[in-house]
Amino acid sequence: MKEFLLLIRENVNYGSLSLQEMQDEIEKHLNWVEQLMEQGCFKGGNPLDSQGVSLKGKDRVLTDGPFVESKECISGFYFLMANSLEEATEIGKGCPALDFGASIEIREVFQTEDESED
Repeated sequence: MKEFLLLIRENVNYGSLSLQEMQDEIEKHLNWVEQLMEQGCFKGGNPLDSQGVSLKGKDRVLTDGPFVESKECISGFYFLMANSLEEATEIGKGCPALDFGASIEIREVFQTEDESED
């Protein structure tokens, strides 16, 4: 199987969500991860803090926030196991963040070390 990174991009204005809405979203993610684990498709993942910085270019220009010109940023990630990008895409369609208006990006992780040595 191949490893894929699923990046979740969403507006991280969590202040607009009620505590119940936040809990509902977390619960949906936990249930989805449990299903992925049962299917052998989940390798890892975590939410990301909404605070951060961006560095750009050879001058290392610093910008507050994980975003430059948008309120949308990467809010979390999952590592998925699948046989192909198409299969990973089908798995990604189940990501609960999509129900809350997020977009996701799925990319294959290239292995830089010979896995046969492990």
